[in-house]
Amino acid sequence: MQKNILLPQVELEMESVAVVKVCVREGELVDADKPIIEVETQKATTEVPASEAGYVRKLFVKEGDNIGKEALLCILTDTADEAFTIPTSAAAATRSRTVPAPAPASAPIIHEGGIVPAAPAARRAAAEAGIDLRTVRGTGPNGRVTVEDVKAAVDANGKASAPAAPSSPAASTPTAPGGEWIPLPPPRLALIAQMRKSLAEIPQIHVARQMDVTPLSVKAEGVTFSHRLIRAAAAALARHPALRTMIQGERSRVESVSVAVAMDTPHGLVAPAIREADKRQLAEISAAVEDFRRRGASRSLRSEELRNAPFAITNLGMMGVDFFNPFVFHGQTAVLGVARAIDAPAGTKVAWFTLAVDHRVVDGAEAARFLQSLQEEINRA
Repeated sequence: MQKNILLPQVELEMESVAVVKVCVREGELVDADKPIIEVETQKATTEVPASEAGYVRKLFVKEGDNIGKEALLCILTDTADEAFTIPTSAAAATRSRTVPAPAPASAPIIHEGGIVPAAPAARRAAAEAGIDLRTVRGTGPNGRVTVEDVKAAVDANGKASAPAAPSSPAASTPTAPGGEWIPLPPPRLALIAQMRKSLAEIPQIHVARQMDVTPLSVKAEGVTFSHRLIRAAAAALARHPALRTMIQGERSRVESVSVAVAMDTPHGLVAPAIREADKRQLAEISAAVEDFRRRGASRSLRSEELRNAPFAITNLGMMGVDFFNPFVFHGQTAVLGVARAIDAPAGTKVAWFTLAVDHRVVDGAEAARFLQSLQEEINRA
């Protein structure tokens, strides 16, 4: 039997992804869940597994390709020699695929959507060296930047390269003295699209409370205010399934306890999730947060770490913010905004907490009860 393997939705508001690795060969027998390709989205890299087992009879992607959702990746069959049919649209796409002419040695290749094709290891090396990938000439397939290319750029420049904006008609538009129009980077465009969709489709309410955070402020080696808060929030979430309920059309589903942690990275905002956070010790939470922060900076988070986490924490207290209203993104049910801790009577510390919830799933009374449970868990921290 023939099985057409399509690209699934690997990221919210996904327009396209870059293929950074093909993990199978034509003629190979693959098991279900074996990676077919590795792709890079605007925030993470992830493996795309085969949904079924079979022999790879025809591949439709190669390294360096940019492909959209539901693109045909390959055709599998149950046996190695049975007949199969190439869908008309896939055959046309295969015939019309062209290889770009080599770019001048001084010009990097930037694919549609503004994504520079690069190996994850090359991205990490560039981030560590302070090199902008848009200034690196890629020598891999279709101009993909390799680790060797980054090293060559470091050796040639001796220092971090200044960012070079991709050419665009908007870039030359006359403006008032002192500035030029430049294209928004892909992560910012993706965030804008997600915000528009979220605010248009999710009815949201906010519930705020000033809370005693003295126990969270206890200093300990490797453990911060945020780590203790994550553990307290996870314990409270275990008592309030409404705040971890996903809604899809006319259906809903309660998820396990996960706490997504909003992080600011050079590539935009990300919110990787700590799974089963209610079962984690402080040391585990601390290690997970630091690992996310490191991999977020090099854009090597996996897409599964960024999905299916209905509850998130965003903390602006370290920036001196006294109060703010977060909002719920698609794929979330509740977001907890945390402001700075200030001194209060009797040597205590207090901070404003604002809880934004999807009103389709959580009403104001349940949101208030969650904040009360959170205060109780903080007291136990």
